[in-house]
Amino acid sequence: MAQTVNEVTDLMSDKADRPKTKRQVPTALKYFFMVLVLGLLVLILAMGGKALRDAPPAAIYVSNKGLTVTQYRSLQQVMNQQKVSSFFTSDLQALRDIATSLAWVDQVSVSRDWQRGIVITALPKQAVANFGTERLVDAKGVVFIPADNKDLTQERFATLQGEIAQAPVIMQQMQQVNDWYAPLGMQVEDIILSPRMTWLIRFDNGLRVIVDNENTAQKLLNLSQLLGNQLKSRRDEMQSIDLRYKNGFTIAWNVSQSESDESK
Repeated sequence: MAQTVNEVTDLMSDKADRPKTKRQVPTALKYFFMVLVLGLLVLILAMGGKALRDAPPAAIYVSNKGLTVTQYRSLQQVMNQQKVSSFFTSDLQALRDIATSLAWVDQVSVSRDWQRGIVITALPKQAVANFGTERLVDAKGVVFIPADNKDLTQERFATLQGEIAQAPVIMQQMQQVNDWYAPLGMQVEDIILSPRMTWLIRFDNGLRVIVDNENTAQKLLNLSQLLGNQLKSRRDEMQSIDLRYKNGFTIAWNVSQSESDESK
């Protein structure tokens, strides 16, 4: 019995001492699989790229939301002339730049839509005044040509005149003057800034005011206060006021036969 136990122990000991063998994948086979996987990836990418290149041009959809008929047609005509690639590869920024190049366009949004294609949504500039007779100007002082010529020289707008580069300054001046003279029931109808920086302002009640570029704001503010107090009773008799003086101003009065100047 002891001998049998010893034999079993010896056998177990031999199995424990026997080295374990590992099956290793040949290096060549590893490289083969790596090359195969990389090849498949390259093939997939190449096929995907070819599919994108061969895809039909994306449709361009121009939204008419917030646009007049003329504005919509103008934007649609420009977009129809653009050559676009596929739905995924079209350059949205380039399309946005083209749309914003239209003078009357303020903001543009370009997006991809599965059903409609590339969607162009534009917001037009909102005119608040005429600039000369051939342009309009928005609240920020940006001068532009409208999509429809019928929008030019609108009677409900004041008219600004001067250099286009000075449009923001003229717009700001008009807004300030309107604020000062609103309590008097007066609004600017025309405002001109000459090359010599002289201001000519005509109000809706017919009064004309001339002022130079020296202390312009203070002179106009002081005048509004005088017209609302000391000169209130004679405001309707005034034709024009010249503020181009350091120590006063002149008034041209409305008279039946002739005009006379009175220094103040």
